[in-house]
Amino acid sequence: MCIRFGKRFAERFDDAKSRFFRAFNAILSKTGRCASEPVVLSLLRSNCMPISLYAVEACRLSLHYTRIFIKLFRTGSSKMVNECQVSFSFLPKSQILIRTDSFLQKFNVSANIICVLFVNDSRQELHVHNIFYSIW
Repeated sequence: MCIRFGKRFAERFDDAKSRFFRAFNAILSKTGRCASEPVVLSLLRSNCMPISLYAVEACRLSLHYTRIFIKLFRTGSSKMVNECQVSFSFLPKSQILIRTDSFLQKFNVSANIICVLFVNDSRQELHVHNIFYSIW
């Protein structure tokens, strides 16, 4: 994540996104089409996910891995991609929520003066996540 200068706060994730896809394309080039989909997804989970999830809990970001599933399963159907993500337990949005909750819980108990200033916001965000989990 890069923070841009300007009148308003803005971040840029282009570098992390390109590193993620570079790592994924390296996996595909090494394994080719010889490896099965579960093997490729396991390699993706262990090698590429840490790149894209680094510090994602501190900011609001939704990750889309649709392109990877389209490429891996050779399909253009969003329904098929969603079914593949569910059947392989590859739900990045839930992973992000779990990491964010862990970050916010640590943030709430921190004695740092900056964290204390934003503790009400973090508690509100945790409350929203708890509502989401009860519905989900």
